[in-house]
Amino acid sequence: MPKILIGVSSSFCAHFLKGQVSFFVQKGFDVVIVSGPGEEISMLAKAEQAKLITIPFTKKITPFKDLVQLIRIVRILRREDPDIINAGNPKSGFLIMLAAWLIQRKNRVFTLHGLLSDTKKGAARTIITLTEKISCGVAHKVIVVSPSLKEHAEKRKIIKPGKGIVIGKGSCNGIDTDVFSRNETVFNKAALLKKEWGIKEDELVIGFIGRLSKDKGIDILIHSFNKLQVEYPFLKLLIAGPLLEEHGLDDTVIGDLTGKKNIVYLGKMAVVTPVYAAIDIFVLPSLREGFGNVLIEAASMELPVIAPDIPGCRDALKHGINGILFERGNAESLTSLIEKLILDRPLCKASGHNGRLFVADNFSGDTIWNGLLDLYNSLSEKKI
Repeated sequence: MPKILIGVSSSFCAHFLKGQVSFFVQKGFDVVIVSGPGEEISMLAKAEQAKLITIPFTKKITPFKDLVQLIRIVRILRREDPDIINAGNPKSGFLIMLAAWLIQRKNRVFTLHGLLSDTKKGAARTIITLTEKISCGVAHKVIVVSPSLKEHAEKRKIIKPGKGIVIGKGSCNGIDTDVFSRNETVFNKAALLKKEWGIKEDELVIGFIGRLSKDKGIDILIHSFNKLQVEYPFLKLLIAGPLLEEHGLDDTVIGDLTGKKNIVYLGKMAVVTPVYAAIDIFVLPSLREGFGNVLIEAASMELPVIAPDIPGCRDALKHGINGILFERGNAESLTSLIEKLILDRPLCKASGHNGRLFVADNFSGDTIWNGLLDLYNSLSEKKI
């Protein structure tokens, strides 16, 4: 029975693997997950019948801890002896790829979810760029989660032309449109939650779901909302997701996030479909993305979406059809586009309808999983 070892950095990444693990188990593979510890990844491994090995990966550069973890990963690879290794995310992916290369394990696959170095400066940018190049360089194949990210990574010489592949139209795991759908059950849950959160029926909700950090542009979104709320007092801003330890946000932003009556901060949510159902306009203001999974989740829930014109988002959003792209980091442009949707409800409805069709046609989980299966089979046949 062939064995796949999948590496991710944190428990939060469990949603990158949902359904995929059980797909490969059903195809006759043993699946081992190496991840940072946490409830989400533990529940996924148990539900989808994978073996879980946890390592407390750090996001920061910690030479001694990183060396200890590298040695531990080498031991894991020797003990588990996987036929395929697929690792992504900056820190965990780098360490797993490096460990696999050092002991010359076959069939090394790196999944490029984005370029962390894009938003770094000085020495940090140089070091992180080097780790990205090494991760891609020692892999036999690089799965890139969107066509525009592949083009961008090749332009920056992170990956060599011809080495990176995009499965289907992009994304790391696709989406289950039956789960992310507008139905009576989810809207009933949303109605109860809105009452609990203090959101009235006549209020219009702008929403964001994801990790909270400066890279995600939360400060830009809050700036735009504060400006719009003066003109449109019926607005609410709904934000769900963990506040990262290394968030980089200033005290004013944190104060607004947790202390303003028209901003509802939910923290990390285990189930997000009722949150999407409570939102009227979805905004992803990121400074960098590899794809933007929340964009296709929101679109599948028939929400109009706004996102920056950057690699990844260009593929997850069809500009002018189911949403709008704005200039990265431009709070004034974002404010103007949100206002446009506030004032044009028919446009919002049309964008939501188009988004559902766009996602259903292009981003099914089965497409990604079968593409991965084809890749793994081709690598095994070559016996690298």
